[in-house]
Amino acid sequence: MKLVSALISAIIFFSIFNCKPAQEPLLQFQTTPPLDISAPYYTSWVAGVEGGGSGVNVFLPFKANGKTVIDSLHFRGQKTAVETTDKLIIGRFKGVSNPKKDIIMSAEPQDEYNNKMELKRDVSPFNLPENACVISYSINGKRLYYKVLNLKKGESIAYPSAPPKNR
Repeated sequence: MKLVSALISAIIFFSIFNCKPAQEPLLQFQTTPPLDISAPYYTSWVAGVEGGGSGVNVFLPFKANGKTVIDSLHFRGQKTAVETTDKLIIGRFKGVSNPKKDIIMSAEPQDEYNNKMELKRDVSPFNLPENACVISYSINGKRLYYKVLNLKKGESIAYPSAPPKNR
């Protein structure tokens, strides 16, 4: 009887303490850049009108390479899809200051019907310094990442307020 209870105790002990939670595979950075990126930089911007928004744009100038397609960019805890031109990758990240304020609060539910739900931001899994970003791309169906360090801070852009109305 003692042997059976000791065996059951041992099985329970090992089943509890031997279980490991499932972990995501570690995100590994590539050591070779997928494109020849030169002089990467970012600029902050803010709209000159109330509710116009603010944000940061990341610019990665590159030399053409037809084989690699960059699909997203990670910067300061956010992730966004990229815009690509012939020689420039652009990531546009919206900020939290100067948001649009068009929420209707009322005791009547039908008055609040047209309120828009706040969109959830894409969160980046990378913990990066302020002046670094990660480009995400895929080759043969495999997701790859490359860290771009030492982005230069460009001049902030303050867009002017709305033009005056004709009088």
